[in-house]
Amino acid sequence: MNDMKMIGSDYVLEAHNIFHTTEVDGGGCFNGGGIPALVLKGVNLTVHSGEVMAILGSKGSGKRALLDVIARRADGTTRGQVLLNGSPLTKALFQQRCGYVTQSCTFIPGLTIAQTLHYTPTILSGYLKSSKVRQVLADLALSQVAHKRVEYLNMSEARRLAIGIQLVRDPVMLLLDEPTQGLDPLSAYLLISILSNSAKKTGCGILLSLEKPRSDVFPFLDRALFLCLGGVVYSGGTRAMLEYFHSIGFPCPQLENPLMYYLCLSTVDRRSRDRFLESSQQIEALVERFSRETPMSDAPLNTMGSGKVPLAYGKPGELKVWIMLYLKLLASTFSCGLSGMKALFMRLLLLPIAMALMWLFYTDVGDDTHGFFSKNGMILNIIGLAYGCGTLTTISLCTYRHRLP
Repeated sequence: MNDMKMIGSDYVLEAHNIFHTTEVDGGGCFNGGGIPALVLKGVNLTVHSGEVMAILGSKGSGKRALLDVIARRADGTTRGQVLLNGSPLTKALFQQRCGYVTQSCTFIPGLTIAQTLHYTPTILSGYLKSSKVRQVLADLALSQVAHKRVEYLNMSEARRLAIGIQLVRDPVMLLLDEPTQGLDPLSAYLLISILSNSAKKTGCGILLSLEKPRSDVFPFLDRALFLCLGGVVYSGGTRAMLEYFHSIGFPCPQLENPLMYYLCLSTVDRRSRDRFLESSQQIEALVERFSRETPMSDAPLNTMGSGKVPLAYGKPGELKVWIMLYLKLLASTFSCGLSGMKALFMRLLLLPIAMALMWLFYTDVGDDTHGFFSKNGMILNIIGLAYGCGTLTTISLCTYRHRLP
């Protein structure tokens, strides 16, 4: 009964006092490695089920590092706590209950959008799996292009498909690394609105990073976290954000985009040495003031689920994962598209054709016991030809990892 309650109850993702040190590029041509640097400095955040939280900051502020720390995929040394319903968020727990969408979208050519979602390993099967795929297609506005092959997708469709691959697994928390980067304003607005509606509909908490937020996405954000050089300038509700900055002497001017206005306030000005020093001092004061005025307790907000997060829920068996992967490659190989026909030819016809040519070459040649055309030579050539065909097939089909710009 307790586990069933947990599945339907609210989830809370918390990060307490996160410090993260990793190696950064030193900028020199002859440096053997990176320079250790503290990229996150006492970061705190809270995301509830159904909420959308944006991590805002300029390049190098620590947005991706924070997402990687939460996803347990960051290199380096981390101090602090990341909790899901009061339980430590381990790598295994994150993989089972959460999702992460990176900027790079990699799909197997030859498959359609619907096939890509259908062959994603989940615990669902049969009619339930088909219903879930149809629901995700509708939620992501992909129903009209469900039978479009992935190699012909535009960037907006590819981003939504990458999100759909995670949503079909029913994650309780979804992390996205700058999902609107490279998109036109209309596509960016559509994507953020879709994520907000999906969060409210499914109860999934969403944590995404943004570098240049537009004003039209502000209504879709429930929480915001402003980072600068690893320090937190503000973390909390977007409505309370306006009141907080107004109370400390930084009201947002009318007709200004509050997200961009406070993002600029949280960005170091590097146009001159004097401006750099002045802006750095101001940001340090903002970080210190926020940490002083909004202390966060080390105790988790939600203790009801402490130690009771259903680890196995939403995790398909290892055998099922391998079967779905095999079926996905099989469907791609036998598709009628150009990539499928190419794979079919390389895997099924290349070696027989090569062997037929070898047979024609040896048909009318006498046996030279000490030369190239001996029986031993023929066996050696057949073995070499088989290895050569396998190598050529691998090289030709390595473009299956279709990476979008």
